[in-house]
Amino acid sequence: MKMNTNMIKYRTYNFVITILLMCSICTGCHTIKIDKAVMHTGSKNPIALGVIGTQKDGIRNSEFRASAIPEYKKNIRVNITSMTFTQNTFNSYLKTNKENTLGLKYVDSLDNKPHFITLDILDHITLASELEEIYNSQTLSYIQAQKKAGIVTSLSLALSKNLISELKTAEAVFLSNTPYKQYQLSLVKNGKTYKTIDFTEAIIFAYDLSFFCWGENDKRQITIVDVISKHSSCSKNTYRSANKAKEKMNYFKL
Repeated sequence: MKMNTNMIKYRTYNFVITILLMCSICTGCHTIKIDKAVMHTGSKNPIALGVIGTQKDGIRNSEFRASAIPEYKKNIRVNITSMTFTQNTFNSYLKTNKENTLGLKYVDSLDNKPHFITLDILDHITLASELEEIYNSQTLSYIQAQKKAGIVTSLSLALSKNLISELKTAEAVFLSNTPYKQYQLSLVKNGKTYKTIDFTEAIIFAYDLSFFCWGENDKRQITIVDVISKHSSCSKNTYRSANKAKEKMNYFKL
């Protein structure tokens, strides 16, 4: 009887270990390291910089589910980095775009390799203030109630050579949107927008999310204090949960 009990415990232990290994392996399959950042690989659902939603990571698949499309009346500064494809990043691109509609060719032994662009939202202050505006009140209510909601703040995407060249030569690049909440990149020279690029013109094969820190402002209101990466912590007296920030504020009122 004791032997049977030990055998059951042994099998249960092995089963748990196997499941944990499977989860870690599959989670790794849905991410890729680009420069120093670990990003999610391409989502089946439409995605763009500035969209809000939740990340669903499973054993078999991983996807981003958009929940809100904020309106950005003020342009938000974006950083542009041109990077050379590696075998891993090129495989991620092909996984997202099996038809290889851009006609990119990657040969590991050749020095002349194709390039892609990584976009990162730089201006988190304007981003947070835009989300607090009255025209984004429904979005704000959603992210206050949904702690797991994140915002897409980084994208890796493949573009035509001409568009990559345009992005690299622009003096500044901003995230903007049309009246119908169609997001685009606005390229600026001499203080004026001279070209826009829609996200539909790109093949997005990796993305990363940031999350919100909530705290009390000088009017004793709970607001977005910061936007941080998933591996960062909120600063002192700010919290990932808006509800927790409210609880703390109410506690100190007593």
